[in-house]
Amino acid sequence: MKEYLVLFMESPQLKVTKRIFVALPEGYHESDEHYPVLYLHDGQNLFDDMTAHHKRSWRILDELDGSDAPKVILVGIENGGTKRANELIPWEFKFNTLNNKGGGQADLYLDFITTTVKPYIDLRFRTFKNRKNTGIMGSSFGGVNSFYAALKYNHVFSRFGCLSNAFFYGFYDKMKELTKASDFHGVRRLYMDFGTNESSVDMENDDYLRTNREMFDIVKTKLDESHLRFEVIEGGKHHERDWQKRFVDILTYLFA
Repeated sequence: MKEYLVLFMESPQLKVTKRIFVALPEGYHESDEHYPVLYLHDGQNLFDDMTAHHKRSWRILDELDGSDAPKVILVGIENGGTKRANELIPWEFKFNTLNNKGGGQADLYLDFITTTVKPYIDLRFRTFKNRKNTGIMGSSFGGVNSFYAALKYNHVFSRFGCLSNAFFYGFYDKMKELTKASDFHGVRRLYMDFGTNESSVDMENDDYLRTNREMFDIVKTKLDESHLRFEVIEGGKHHERDWQKRFVDILTYLFA
C-alpha cells in the first residue's frame, strides 16, 4: 500500500478534533504541477485496513496503483463514529425502531470542510482552488451528503460522487422537496448509483431502488445528461469491497 498523510484538525463548527487523511498523486513531489482535489467522507475507511471500520477499507491506493485514473489529490474526512449520521444528514430523523435519532449537523460538517479543511489544503498543497476542480464523494449516508452538497454547496464543489445512497430514511421527503426546488447550477459532473443487493433485507433493497430511481428522475429533468450518470450495480452490496471495485471508474468520470 502506498503512503498517505494524516493531519489532525480542530473543527470549531463541530467542536471536535478530526483526522484528515491525504493521498497525493504519483509524481507529486517530482513536479511543480497543480492538481484537482476530491474530498471524501469516512476518511479512515479509504486507504488503510488498519484504520478502517471492521478492518476493511476501500483500498483506494491499491486501486490507483498502475491505473490510468486522473491525478487528483484525495482528502478523506474522518467520520464522527457514533455521530456519523448526525454529521452527514441535514435534518434530524428517526434512525431505527428504538427511536434513536440522527442527523441535523450536515451544514456544520460541510462548513468545516469548505471553510476550515479546504483553505488549509489549498495553502499547504499545490491545488487548483477553483470550484471547477473540486469534488466531493461518499457512500451510503456519505452519498446522501455529497448529493446534498450538489444542491447547496455547488459554489464550492462542481463534481459529486454519490454511491449506494441511503435516501430512504425519515428525511427523504425533505431531500426530495429540496431537490425539486434546486437548479443544480454549476454542477459539472454528478454520479449516482446503488446496488441491487445493498441489504440482506428485501424491503430495504426495494427502498434503495425506489428512492434512488425517484431522485434520479427528478435530477434528470434539471441536469443535462452530459453532466449526469446513474448506474444500477447488479449484485452490488453495501460494502467497502464493492465501492473499491468502482472507485477508479467513478474518479475517471468525475475528473476526466
